[in-house]
Amino acid sequence: MRLNLRADVKMYPIEILLDEHKLVERVIKLVEKVRSKLKKKKEIPATSFWKLVDFLRSYADVIHHSKEEDILFMQMREHEAELSEKVWDQIGVLIDEHIQGLDLANEMHKAIRDYQRGSVSARKRILRSVTSYVDIMKAHFKSEEDEVFPAMVKVLSKAEKDKMAADFKRFDKIVGGTAAHRSYEKIVAELEKELS
Repeated sequence: MRLNLRADVKMYPIEILLDEHKLVERVIKLVEKVRSKLKKKKEIPATSFWKLVDFLRSYADVIHHSKEEDILFMQMREHEAELSEKVWDQIGVLIDEHIQGLDLANEMHKAIRDYQRGSVSARKRILRSVTSYVDIMKAHFKSEEDEVFPAMVKVLSKAEKDKMAADFKRFDKIVGGTAAHRSYEKIVAELEKELS
């Protein structure tokens, strides 16, 4: 069950993260297309590969996951007793999945480079890493959106939500602000055309 972003205005600032999820989910669909093309032994433009990897390493990991780990999860430490052990266990799993996602994006990077250099095994490595990435991130988003975020929202005060939203905006300015988000939205749109 997905959260309805607009149905509960009390969700803010989690809405910011969920809006970012939408963009990452579009890329996950593209990664699934890449997986399908690889399985059918179809060629994929190298530029598309590089854009996907850049998005996963820069937008998904640096812009999005940093907000979750360095702002949201840190804020939740003040509510440690109010969250169940299950939610804290899930947060630990989510952080591990962030690391796994970055490791897989880095593996994609290496495998793509090797593929361009003519490595026979590189195509299989790309396929393995994109498959793992898709599987991990689909379950990851489901856990965040269905269980972890709703539990967190219940314990945050309005003042904490306002501070968190301000912290998200401050962080976005550090990593390029609205221009960075627009740039990645444009890249995703280009990839959707390239990989259709």
